[in-house]
Amino acid sequence: MFYSRNIGLITEAEQKKICNGSILIAGVGGMGGVAAEVLVRMGLGKIKICDHDTFEESNFNRQLHSNTQTIGRAKVEVLKEELLKINPNLKIESYTEGVTKENIHQLLDDVQIVINGMDKMYYSLILERTAREKGLTIVDAWLTPYASVFVMTPNSPHWEEFMDLPTNGVPLDQITEELCRKAVEKEIEYTFSHFTPYQIIDRSLVNGIANDKRVRPSLAPVVWLSGILMANEAVKVLTGQPHTDHAGIFYNQYEHQTTKGNINIKKILKAS
Repeated sequence: MFYSRNIGLITEAEQKKICNGSILIAGVGGMGGVAAEVLVRMGLGKIKICDHDTFEESNFNRQLHSNTQTIGRAKVEVLKEELLKINPNLKIESYTEGVTKENIHQLLDDVQIVINGMDKMYYSLILERTAREKGLTIVDAWLTPYASVFVMTPNSPHWEEFMDLPTNGVPLDQITEELCRKAVEKEIEYTFSHFTPYQIIDRSLVNGIANDKRVRPSLAPVVWLSGILMANEAVKVLTGQPHTDHAGIFYNQYEHQTTKGNINIKKILKAS
């Protein structure tokens, strides 16, 4: 068993739950690609991966398996090849069209957990709203200069509710680009209320990102740490261990500090 060195830190029974587990990872570039590899190396039995994108040179700074040999290739196809090299018996399904309203039920069929590695609000809403309808647990990480992870169980608030996003309660076919932009701004207000992110990133750059006018910068340590944390929380959910909640955990990799999501979220957002 290639995962035999897990035993001792997790039990045989917990390992069996991982081997019987089934997870969808939507978006397998930076965080999602790392999460997928960690999960497979831990012995995950079935994985679904979806992403519409192909590798390009700008991915080299942070995305696993992006290199001069994979430029122009579909990310899911490259990742599928690499994951099967780790475990040839892995049950894996890959989807090159990404998340759509047409394929979302197929993507979520026969999975226990959803990991959201996407960075677009509208497609995240398609994914996560449908996952909640199906009673699935969602693991996510949000825009911040620090590593982070959030776990939303079927019984916990979703981030649309928790942050009172302007998209909350609005049917998908009525959600506009402007609503998505305002939702991203509010999400940033929450995540950036932890630690001191504006000492790291310029406020005008963040505004440009929120308005989809600037490319989102990404550093490998933040991306990889977040992907690892996402995989770690997913494994804890599979094995019935205590895990973080919908308010999230933030890790300041500069000063090696962690903090739980601020429970006074509505007060923070109204004051901003």
